[in-house]
Amino acid sequence: VDDWGFNIVALGIILKLKCGIDTDIQTDSAANGQEALDMVIQNVIENNGQKCDYQLILMDCNMPIMDGYDATTKIRQYIYEQGLAQPIISAVTGHSEQSYV
Repeated sequence: VDDWGFNIVALGIILKLKCGIDTDIQTDSAANGQEALDMVIQNVIENNGQKCDYQLILMDCNMPIMDGYDATTKIRQYIYEQGLAQPIISAVTGHSEQSYV
């Protein structure tokens, strides 16, 4: 989840080449936290409330519409309310200032 398309492409390349992630794995992308939340909800609905297919979400911290902090909180709450297994949500940011680390 990132508002910069380049970052989404770069993360995909890193996962495939450097982390040994299977190239057959399905990936989705969202441009902001609201899109990510909507995608998670839609996925659970499509699975009849039985599961969430998203196992890993790489979430930018600062985005327009809904930032990564709020999106993570809302995704966690929704998944909890559905009684489903929580996906791993990892923060991704370009900030290197001590206050962000």
